[in-house]
Amino acid sequence: MREIQAKWDRLSMSDLAQIKTKAQLIARVQEQYGLPHEVAVRDVEIWNLDRRF
Repeated sequence: MREIQAKWDRLSMSDLAQIKTKAQLIARVQEQYGLPHEVAVRDVEIWNLDRRF
């Protein structure tokens, strides 16, 4: 989860504790950063290319 916090510093520890899936991460990034869904999906997908969620 530290990698997620490093990338998206607006996500709180409470947010991180609740994120269990990529879809949940996308939803939280979208909400916290006010991004359109497509942008949040793209950002998470790019970040996740070399990681296992």
